[in-house]
Amino acid sequence: MWQEERHQKIRAQLAAYGQVSIDRIVEVFGVSRETVRRDLMDMELAGELRRVRGGAVPVAREDTNFRVRMTQRLQERRAIAATALGLLRNGLTIFMDAGVTTSTMAGALAGPNGLTDITVITNSVDVAQQLADRPGEPARRYRVVMLAGDFKQDPMETHGARTINDIYRYRADLALLAPWGVDATMGATNYFLHGAEIARAMVENAERTIVLADHSKVGVPARSVFCRIDEMDHLIVDAKARLRPGFDALAKAVPGLIVAE
Repeated sequence: MWQEERHQKIRAQLAAYGQVSIDRIVEVFGVSRETVRRDLMDMELAGELRRVRGGAVPVAREDTNFRVRMTQRLQERRAIAATALGLLRNGLTIFMDAGVTTSTMAGALAGPNGLTDITVITNSVDVAQQLADRPGEPARRYRVVMLAGDFKQDPMETHGARTINDIYRYRADLALLAPWGVDATMGATNYFLHGAEIARAMVENAERTIVLADHSKVGVPARSVFCRIDEMDHLIVDAKARLRPGFDALAKAVPGLIVAE
Protein backbone atom coordinates (compact mmCIF):
# COMPACT_ATOMS: atom_id res chain seq x y z
CA MET A 1 0.00 0.00 0.00
CA TRP A 2 1.37 3.40 -1.01
CA GLN A 3 1.96 6.06 1.66
CA GLU A 4 -0.65 8.49 0.30
CA GLU A 5 -3.25 5.71 0.24
CA ARG A 6 -2.52 4.97 3.91
CA HIS A 7 -2.80 8.68 4.72
CA GLN A 8 -6.18 8.88 3.00
CA LYS A 9 -7.47 5.92 4.99
CA ILE A 10 -6.15 7.42 8.23
CA ARG A 11 -7.99 10.67 7.43
CA ALA A 12 -11.16 8.67 6.81
CA GLN A 13 -10.79 6.87 10.18
CA LEU A 14 -10.30 10.17 11.99
CA ALA A 15 -13.34 11.70 10.30
CA ALA A 16 -15.53 8.68 11.07
CA TYR A 17 -14.46 7.87 14.63
CA GLY A 18 -12.64 10.95 15.95
CA GLN A 19 -9.53 8.91 16.71
CA VAL A 20 -7.31 6.20 15.26
CA SER A 21 -5.13 3.61 16.99
CA ILE A 22 -1.77 2.29 15.86
CA ASP A 23 -2.86 -1.29 16.54
CA ARG A 24 -5.94 -0.87 14.35
CA ILE A 25 -3.95 0.62 11.47
CA VAL A 26 -1.38 -2.19 11.67
CA GLU A 27 -4.18 -4.76 11.56
CA VAL A 28 -6.10 -3.17 8.68
CA PHE A 29 -3.17 -2.04 6.55
CA GLY A 30 -0.86 -4.99 7.14
CA VAL A 31 2.18 -2.77 7.76
CA SER A 32 4.66 -2.50 10.62
CA ARG A 33 4.13 -0.34 13.70
CA GLU A 34 7.21 1.67 12.72
CA THR A 35 5.64 2.47 9.33
CA VAL A 36 2.46 3.64 11.06
CA ARG A 37 4.42 5.81 13.48
CA ARG A 38 6.23 7.46 10.55
CA ASP A 39 2.90 8.08 8.80
CA LEU A 40 1.44 9.70 11.91
CA MET A 41 4.56 11.82 12.41
CA ASP A 42 4.40 13.05 8.80
CA MET A 43 0.70 13.85 9.11
CA GLU A 44 1.23 15.68 12.40
CA LEU A 45 3.96 17.82 10.81
CA ALA A 46 1.50 18.66 8.05
CA GLY A 47 -1.03 19.77 10.68
CA GLU A 48 -3.54 17.01 9.88
CA LEU A 49 -3.66 15.31 13.30
CA ARG A 50 -2.21 15.25 16.79
CA ARG A 51 -0.41 12.16 18.02
CA VAL A 52 -1.42 10.73 21.40
CA ARG A 53 -0.36 7.59 23.25
CA GLY A 54 -1.27 4.62 21.08
CA GLY A 55 -2.60 6.56 18.12
CA ALA A 56 -3.83 9.97 17.00
CA VAL A 57 -6.76 12.38 17.21
CA PRO A 58 -7.85 15.28 14.98
CA VAL A 59 -6.21 18.66 15.45
CA ALA A 60 -8.20 20.80 17.87
CA ARG A 61 -8.98 24.16 16.25
CA GLU A 62 -11.32 26.90 17.36
CA ASP A 63 -12.69 27.08 13.81
CA THR A 64 -11.46 25.93 10.43
CA ASN A 65 -13.19 28.65 8.42
CA PHE A 66 -11.05 31.73 7.79
CA ARG A 67 -14.02 34.09 7.43
CA VAL A 68 -15.44 32.96 10.77
CA ARG A 69 -12.05 33.39 12.45
CA MET A 70 -11.94 36.93 11.07
CA THR A 71 -14.96 37.81 13.25
CA GLN A 72 -13.41 36.43 16.47
CA ARG A 73 -11.56 38.84 18.80
CA LEU A 74 -11.91 41.49 16.10
CA GLN A 75 -11.85 44.43 18.50
CA GLU A 76 -8.62 43.19 20.05
CA ARG A 77 -6.98 42.62 16.66
CA ARG A 78 -7.99 46.08 15.47
CA ALA A 79 -6.36 47.60 18.56
CA ILE A 80 -3.18 45.64 17.82
CA ALA A 81 -3.21 46.76 14.18
CA ALA A 82 -3.73 50.42 15.10
CA THR A 83 -0.81 50.24 17.53
CA ALA A 84 1.42 48.59 14.94
CA LEU A 85 0.47 51.27 12.40
CA GLY A 86 1.94 53.87 14.74
CA LEU A 87 5.34 52.16 14.53
CA LEU A 88 5.49 52.35 10.73
CA ARG A 89 6.60 55.13 8.40
CA ASN A 90 6.21 55.98 4.74
CA GLY A 91 8.46 54.27 2.22
CA LEU A 92 8.87 50.90 3.95
CA THR A 93 9.10 47.48 2.33
CA ILE A 94 7.15 45.02 4.50
CA PHE A 95 6.77 41.25 4.62
CA MET A 96 3.34 40.01 5.80
CA ASP A 97 2.38 36.37 6.24
CA ALA A 98 -1.10 34.82 6.03
CA GLY A 99 -3.51 34.88 8.98
CA VAL A 100 -6.46 36.70 10.47
CA THR A 101 -4.30 39.19 12.37
CA THR A 102 -2.21 40.16 9.35
CA SER A 103 -5.44 40.49 7.35
CA THR A 104 -6.70 42.89 10.02
CA MET A 105 -3.37 44.72 9.76
CA ALA A 106 -3.86 45.03 6.00
CA GLY A 107 -7.26 46.60 6.66
CA ALA A 108 -5.62 49.19 8.90
CA LEU A 109 -3.02 49.96 6.23
CA ALA A 110 -5.76 50.35 3.62
CA GLY A 111 -7.74 52.74 5.84
CA PRO A 112 -7.66 56.54 5.87
CA ASN A 113 -4.85 56.61 8.46
CA GLY A 114 -2.62 54.34 6.39
CA LEU A 115 0.74 55.25 4.92
CA THR A 116 2.09 55.95 1.44
CA ASP A 117 4.84 54.58 -0.78
CA ILE A 118 4.68 51.18 0.94
CA THR A 119 5.69 47.89 -0.71
CA VAL A 120 4.00 44.85 0.81
CA ILE A 121 5.38 41.40 -0.01
CA THR A 122 3.01 38.64 1.04
CA ASN A 123 1.83 35.08 0.51
CA SER A 124 -1.69 36.02 1.66
CA VAL A 125 -4.35 36.52 -1.01
CA ASP A 126 -6.53 38.42 1.48
CA VAL A 127 -3.73 40.86 2.36
CA ALA A 128 -2.98 41.40 -1.34
CA GLN A 129 -6.64 42.00 -2.20
CA GLN A 130 -7.09 44.60 0.52
CA LEU A 131 -4.05 46.61 -0.56
CA ALA A 132 -4.05 46.21 -4.36
CA ASP A 133 -5.37 48.76 -6.86
CA ARG A 134 -8.98 48.33 -7.96
CA PRO A 135 -10.31 49.02 -11.48
CA GLY A 136 -12.04 52.39 -11.73
CA GLU A 137 -10.52 53.71 -8.48
CA PRO A 138 -7.64 56.15 -8.08
CA ALA A 139 -4.21 54.58 -7.70
CA ARG A 140 -3.66 53.43 -4.13
CA ARG A 141 -0.71 54.01 -1.86
CA TYR A 142 0.76 50.52 -1.95
CA ARG A 143 2.69 48.28 -4.26
CA VAL A 144 1.78 44.64 -3.60
CA VAL A 145 4.06 41.74 -4.47
CA MET A 146 2.39 38.32 -4.34
CA LEU A 147 4.87 35.54 -3.55
CA ALA A 148 5.01 32.57 -5.89
CA GLY A 149 4.21 29.03 -4.77
CA ASP A 150 1.59 26.33 -4.52
CA PHE A 151 -1.89 27.56 -3.62
CA LYS A 152 -3.98 26.47 -0.65
CA GLN A 153 -7.18 27.71 0.95
CA ASP A 154 -8.22 28.63 4.50
CA PRO A 155 -6.60 31.03 4.41
CA MET A 156 -5.97 31.50 0.72
CA GLU A 157 -2.20 31.63 0.46
CA THR A 158 0.85 30.44 -1.42
CA HIS A 159 3.25 28.06 0.27
CA GLY A 160 5.99 25.54 -0.36
CA ALA A 161 9.57 25.62 -1.63
CA ARG A 162 8.85 28.18 -4.36
CA THR A 163 7.39 30.57 -1.79
CA ILE A 164 10.46 30.23 0.43
CA ASN A 165 12.79 30.75 -2.53
CA ASP A 166 10.81 33.82 -3.61
CA ILE A 167 11.13 35.39 -0.15
CA TYR A 168 14.93 35.17 -0.41
CA ARG A 169 14.83 37.37 -3.51
CA TYR A 170 13.86 40.35 -1.34
CA ARG A 171 15.24 42.36 1.54
CA ALA A 172 12.54 44.06 3.61
CA ASP A 173 12.68 46.79 6.23
CA LEU A 174 10.14 44.99 8.38
CA ALA A 175 8.31 41.69 8.86
CA LEU A 176 4.77 41.88 10.31
CA LEU A 177 3.89 38.35 11.43
CA ALA A 178 1.02 36.60 13.20
CA PRO A 179 1.87 33.52 15.30
CA TRP A 180 -0.16 30.51 16.43
CA GLY A 181 1.38 30.97 19.89
CA VAL A 182 3.99 33.01 21.71
CA ASP A 183 5.78 32.45 25.01
CA ALA A 184 8.91 33.53 26.84
CA THR A 185 10.76 30.27 26.19
CA MET A 186 10.03 29.34 22.58
CA GLY A 187 9.25 32.75 21.11
CA ALA A 188 6.75 33.01 18.25
CA THR A 189 5.51 29.70 16.92
CA ASN A 190 3.20 28.21 14.31
CA TYR A 191 1.33 24.91 14.53
CA PHE A 192 1.78 24.30 10.82
CA LEU A 193 5.27 23.62 9.51
CA HIS A 194 4.65 25.33 6.16
CA GLY A 195 3.51 28.52 7.90
CA ALA A 196 6.52 28.50 10.23
CA GLU A 197 8.91 28.05 7.30
CA ILE A 198 7.44 31.06 5.50
CA ALA A 199 7.49 33.27 8.60
CA ARG A 200 11.05 32.16 9.42
CA ALA A 201 12.27 33.12 5.96
CA MET A 202 10.61 36.53 6.37
CA VAL A 203 12.35 37.07 9.72
CA GLU A 204 15.71 36.19 8.20
CA ASN A 205 15.25 38.63 5.32
CA ALA A 206 13.91 41.64 7.26
CA GLU A 207 15.78 44.30 9.20
CA ARG A 208 13.15 44.30 11.97
CA THR A 209 10.36 42.00 13.10
CA ILE A 210 7.05 42.89 14.75
CA VAL A 211 4.93 40.01 16.04
CA LEU A 212 1.17 40.63 16.32
CA ALA A 213 -0.56 38.34 18.83
CA ASP A 214 -3.98 38.67 20.44
CA HIS A 215 -4.39 37.39 23.99
CA SER A 216 -5.49 33.91 22.92
CA LYS A 217 -1.95 33.28 21.59
CA VAL A 218 -0.09 34.08 24.82
CA GLY A 219 1.35 30.98 26.44
CA VAL A 220 -0.02 28.67 23.74
CA PRO A 221 2.49 25.96 22.76
CA ALA A 222 3.14 25.05 19.13
CA ARG A 223 5.82 22.89 17.63
CA SER A 224 7.52 25.11 15.03
CA VAL A 225 9.46 28.19 16.18
CA PHE A 226 9.85 30.92 13.56
CA CYS A 227 11.03 33.86 15.66
CA ARG A 228 13.09 33.64 18.83
CA ILE A 229 12.51 36.07 21.66
CA ASP A 230 15.78 37.88 20.94
CA GLU A 231 14.71 38.41 17.31
CA MET A 232 11.53 40.32 18.18
CA ASP A 233 11.90 44.06 17.93
CA HIS A 234 8.31 44.42 19.12
CA LEU A 235 5.59 42.08 20.33
CA ILE A 236 2.16 43.72 20.28
CA VAL A 237 -0.67 42.18 22.32
CA ASP A 238 -4.11 43.37 23.42
CA ALA A 239 -5.02 44.39 26.97
CA LYS A 240 -6.57 41.01 27.83
CA ALA A 241 -3.14 39.42 27.43
CA ARG A 242 -2.28 40.70 30.92
CA LEU A 243 -4.66 38.09 32.34
CA ARG A 244 -3.04 35.17 30.50
CA PRO A 245 -0.60 32.76 32.19
CA GLY A 246 2.85 33.49 30.89
CA PHE A 247 2.30 37.20 30.25
CA ASP A 248 4.60 38.37 33.04
CA ALA A 249 7.40 36.16 31.76
CA LEU A 250 6.88 37.53 28.26
CA ALA A 251 6.96 41.12 29.51
CA LYS A 252 10.34 40.45 31.15
CA ALA A 253 11.75 38.62 28.14
CA VAL A 254 10.67 41.06 25.39
CA PRO A 255 11.83 44.64 25.99
CA GLY A 256 9.75 45.77 23.02
CA LEU A 257 6.46 44.33 24.25
CA ILE A 258 3.58 46.76 23.74
CA VAL A 259 0.03 46.36 25.09
CA ALA A 260 -2.57 47.81 22.73
CA GLU A 261 -5.25 49.44 24.86
